[in-house]
Amino acid sequence: MAYGKLRDLVQLATELQATSIGFTVHELAEKMERSRQTVDRMLAGLFELGLEPTSILLENDHHLTKRWKIEGGVPTELLILQSVERTGLERHLTTLPEGNVRSGLSKLLAKSEPLGKHIAVDTAELIEKTTHIGNIGPRLQVNAAQMSKFENAILGFQRLRIKYRAAGKPKASWRTVEPLGLLFGRFGYLVANNIATSMKPLTYRLDLVENIEDLGEMFEEPTNFNFREWARDSFGIFHGDELLDIKLRFTGEAAKRARKVQFHPSQKVSKGRGGSTIIELRCRGHRELIHELCHPDWVGQLAIEKPDEFRTKYFDYVKKLGELS
Repeated sequence: MAYGKLRDLVQLATELQATSIGFTVHELAEKMERSRQTVDRMLAGLFELGLEPTSILLENDHHLTKRWKIEGGVPTELLILQSVERTGLERHLTTLPEGNVRSGLSKLLAKSEPLGKHIAVDTAELIEKTTHIGNIGPRLQVNAAQMSKFENAILGFQRLRIKYRAAGKPKASWRTVEPLGLLFGRFGYLVANNIATSMKPLTYRLDLVENIEDLGEMFEEPTNFNFREWARDSFGIFHGDELLDIKLRFTGEAAKRARKVQFHPSQKVSKGRGGSTIIELRCRGHRELIHELCHPDWVGQLAIEKPDEFRTKYFDYVKKLGELS
C-alpha cells in the first residue's frame, strides 16, 4: 500500500474513533474532500486492515442512513500527540474559559503520554518482547514520571526546579531551569537554560536528576534558538568547544566501512587517492568524536588531515590510554 493511501486511512480511522455519534459517508466526503466512491473504498480498506468500522443509527436519522464509527482498535502509537499538536493544544487551553471544554481538554492532555517517554521507555520494552531484536551496550535507566514532567515543561514553556547531582560531585543541589529539549545518546540529557548562569543552554544527565518541582511559572521562548540546529552543531552531547572543520582520511578496509557510516549531518564524503575515503565535517563535541575514532574499526587506518589542534587532541588522548595500560 502506498504511503499516501495508508496516511489517509490512518486519518480516517482516527476521525471515526474520535466521534461518539459517527459520520455518514456524505459527511466524511465533505470533511476529507473526497468523492463518496473514494470514501466507500477507504471504509473497505479499514475492514481489510482489521479495524472494522461499525454502523449506527441516531434517533432522528432516516432509516436507511448509516453512521460509521470505530469503537476501538486504532493502534495507540498512531494516537500519540506529536510535539506541535500538543503545543498547540496546550496554548489553546490557556485561552479557554472555565467549563466543560477546558476541563475535557485538560483531561485529554493529562492522559496523553509525551512522545519522549515512548522514545526512552517503550523502545526498551519493545526490544524485550521481540525475539529477533537485541539491545547491547550500556542502558539508560529512565524514570517515566520524570520524562512526562520534562516534556510537559518543554512543550508548555514552564520553569522547573531540579535537584541535580553534577558528575563527580558528592551531593545534589537545586537549580532553576527553563527546559528546551531532550537529547539521547549513550545517556539521556535535558537541555535547558539555567537562569543563574549566562552560559546557555546547558545539558543535564537524566539519571543524575534526583527530584523535580514545577514552579508554575512560564518563560519566554528563546529568540534565535532552534533546538534541532543546535543539536546538529555537535558530534555528540557537548557543545562547549569550538566549531571546527575536520577532515578525515580512511584507508584499507576502514575506507569501505566509513562510506556507509554517517558520522555527522554536516559530513561530505569523497573518494581519495589509493581507494581511500575522505570525510569532511563541521562540528563541536571533539571529545566524543575522538572516542569514536579510537574504535577498533578505525585504528591504524585513519589519518586526521586537519585541523592540527584536533589531531593533537586525538594523539594526546591515545597517549593517555597507553599510559593507563
